[in-house]
Amino acid sequence: MADYQHLPQDDYEGDHAPRTGTSFPRNLKKALSKRSNVVLLATAAVAILAASTFWLGSSNEWSHHPTHFETVGISVERFQYGLDKCEQIHRKDKHTYPGAETRTFNPRFVNGTKPTVFKNGFIFDGVNEAFRGDVLVDQGVVVKVGEFVEVPEDAVVVDLKGHILTPGIVDMHSHLGVFSMPILDATNDFNEMTDPLVPFARSIDGFNPSDVARERAVSGGITSILVLPGSSNLMGGEAYAFKLRLPDTLSTEDMLIEYGNKDKWRYMKMACGENPKNRYGHQARMPSTRLGEGWLFRERFSKATTLKRAQDDWCAAASDLPKYGRHRLAAPFPEELQYESLVGLLRGDVRLNVHCYETHDIEAMVDHSNEFEFEIKAFHHALDAYRVPDILKRAYNNVPMVATFAAKFGYKKEAFQASVLSPKILVDAGIAVAMKSDHPIVDSQHLIYQAAMAHHYGLTELQALASVTSVPAKALGLEHRIGKIAVGMDADLVIWEKHPLSLGAHPLQVYIDGIAQIKNVDPEDWSEQGEPLKFEESPELVVPKAEDACSANAKDAVFTGIKKIIREEGEEVSAKGELVVVVRNGEVVCSGLCRRYSNKDVAVYDLGGEGVVVPSLLSVGTKFLGLLEIPPEQRTGDGALNLQPVVINAADGLKFGGHHMDEAYKAGVLVGVTAPFSQHVVQGVSVAFSTGAEDALSGKNAVLKEQVALHVSIGQESKSTLFPTISSQIHFLRSSLYKGLSNVFNINDAFAQAARGSLPLVVEVYNRDEIIRVVQIKAELEKQGAHIRLVLLGATEAWTVADYLAKENVSVILQPYHCTPNQWTAQRCLPGAPLTKETGLSALHKAGVQVGLSALEFEDLRQMSWFAGWARSDLGLTEHEAVGLVSWNLAKIVGLSKGAVEAAGVVIFNGSPFEFGPKVAAIVGGGKPGIECNPRAF
Repeated sequence: MADYQHLPQDDYEGDHAPRTGTSFPRNLKKALSKRSNVVLLATAAVAILAASTFWLGSSNEWSHHPTHFETVGISVERFQYGLDKCEQIHRKDKHTYPGAETRTFNPRFVNGTKPTVFKNGFIFDGVNEAFRGDVLVDQGVVVKVGEFVEVPEDAVVVDLKGHILTPGIVDMHSHLGVFSMPILDATNDFNEMTDPLVPFARSIDGFNPSDVARERAVSGGITSILVLPGSSNLMGGEAYAFKLRLPDTLSTEDMLIEYGNKDKWRYMKMACGENPKNRYGHQARMPSTRLGEGWLFRERFSKATTLKRAQDDWCAAASDLPKYGRHRLAAPFPEELQYESLVGLLRGDVRLNVHCYETHDIEAMVDHSNEFEFEIKAFHHALDAYRVPDILKRAYNNVPMVATFAAKFGYKKEAFQASVLSPKILVDAGIAVAMKSDHPIVDSQHLIYQAAMAHHYGLTELQALASVTSVPAKALGLEHRIGKIAVGMDADLVIWEKHPLSLGAHPLQVYIDGIAQIKNVDPEDWSEQGEPLKFEESPELVVPKAEDACSANAKDAVFTGIKKIIREEGEEVSAKGELVVVVRNGEVVCSGLCRRYSNKDVAVYDLGGEGVVVPSLLSVGTKFLGLLEIPPEQRTGDGALNLQPVVINAADGLKFGGHHMDEAYKAGVLVGVTAPFSQHVVQGVSVAFSTGAEDALSGKNAVLKEQVALHVSIGQESKSTLFPTISSQIHFLRSSLYKGLSNVFNINDAFAQAARGSLPLVVEVYNRDEIIRVVQIKAELEKQGAHIRLVLLGATEAWTVADYLAKENVSVILQPYHCTPNQWTAQRCLPGAPLTKETGLSALHKAGVQVGLSALEFEDLRQMSWFAGWARSDLGLTEHEAVGLVSWNLAKIVGLSKGAVEAAGVVIFNGSPFEFGPKVAAIVGGGKPGIECNPRAF
């Protein structure tokens, strides 16, 4: 690298060239002979010597800093450009903003927008407890907040009617706009996967303002997002912070939060661990290991550091030039575009966000930060971070915050140690935590649900709400504009239908820059609300003092303090504490008014009058449960069938005792129904099992039914070498059922059993036209004597033909409950309130279709009771109907007997299972002997 202290410099030109010696005028010699002029001569000599010294100041001999005269050099313009760069990179006041209270105008303000006063509501301002008050916004900012705000003459008044007003939600990890819905190769712009090191790639260059997910995100209360590149690269590139109000220009530049600000923060995405090494290792290139990742990080940071030092040397050399004259350096200011963003990171101008999961990956990045002296602003995902808060605190010059999920786990090795207690552990250790979506991995429409789950698992109400407002805003360096309701802050506001941390909460209206975003909303239709919901602690289960009270050895017991028992036949409710559950020899023998059973000398377990008893919840159609522990790791289970359309039995690959089974069990999902996994049409025959069983021999209820249903898959995701088109898939299904119908002598053939009705036929299908075609095949075959018990799984667009399905006696298992329009062929997805009055479930329910709910991913099985509660909130269902969606409805749909489900066991909650807060207090059955008390999610 060049030494900018010793580069040649331009010499002086023309008449102003400095003199290298002294030459006295002739008449001065005569003056010297005169004694009276001695003093004058001495003075002149000193003056000439001083001038010579000044003009020679640029030589090595005279200058304190060694320099050379300029022989060749850069242009005046290039030199000035370098000086300007030096001034810019070494400014001391970069990214310092005046206090929010001084702001009176939002540069994103739209002329003509009237002032708005929000009255008669409860305000959560992002940092304090909720209080009653009014808010005035004008010019795109909050103008006044208080108990009573006067209404300006031209203002619009919004009567909140007691509803809660919060800041707009800030999602600091999203791929919205660069991974647009529906997902296509043409719109997949969130990973530049040609090289593991592309810090120069920019998400703004691929951001699509017309992504349909934008409107969905806004309907969930999200007003600001950080759009990151993906995580396939070690250095993925620059991220950009956007508001989600769509401008008339459709300009991405106009959507930037700091639109018009030349001193805006920059953001960068990096990633470590599995994603980069798997992506490039499979291409036989570095990195294929974490060792390679470490070297590539250090090598690239080293080059950026060298460039930064060269720039600093150039600036130092330029500043050391004499102040007078026309000195210029010969070489231009050193720059390399591909390193520009990394040098910005080293200078503190770029806020770094790192995708990291495991403890050793986090520590490796912390070590890099200290070696090369750059700040890590946030670790994203970071599901292992709760184990190493002290390592986080070792990071260079800054304690990174953590942007994470509330309850996701186990979908790959890095996520296997994740704990639902992580947010609380981190916050208690002084680490700031934000909830984020990773959209479309988690649909950003429901980001508030992540905050609500974090609250359920230990964050305070204030911490949970701050995790999606003020905390991520601060992590983005934008706390002076977004994330709070205070004077001078941007007018990004959300009005909530009920407490935002309540199950099923959704916005009534969303404002961005003071402009309402949801169409066709009439505040006159809003209900009156009282005081905000107060989250009460449910009474803890009081257990007997006996040593084996909550163990596999607990045989006889009675549970008291039960308020409600919900079973298929109906509900039993008692406010007098008369309801009980009686256990004899490890099995439930009575629940309800069990006066015929003597409770004398039996261990009593008391639920404090709030207990709710439900039968086993079911998992039906959730992939991998009991077959594969870590889906990307084929070594952890049964694997996936490829290139053979044979019918296999899941029972042959069933493995008990896995982490996912255990977490499902602890959430009350005592029965699993899982099909084999295949890469084409035929999946195989599912098996029913008890999730708590130790192995297939551990009790009579370990394997509940060896053959439950025949599972096939139709659609885009089932295209394969064997079945490259959807038409070939449907042809195969039709021909296989016809052969089965005529194959009267082979009673063990799965398609024959499906055609004759002894095995339900579960078809995973999403598109409306494909659904119709499958049902038509059923009708055709039944005219020829078949009896097909058809079940649609997934069924995003089934609601569009709900009446037809009811007429043809077709059942539906929605998976997931809240659909997303990810598939091109399944875009007719009802998002629900506030965008649509109906959901897919409500349309099917009203048409009389037998319907159940299923978790899309097996880590979501912990949420089955919440899915039922959410459906209850959306549809106004009874609690009995809600339980049916995740229990006996599913059993009926796949042909499990009522007795089998009842024999699976009971789940006892210490409050309503349809709200956040209450938890499973006890489980009897589920494949485990004895009584399990207070099982808790890991």
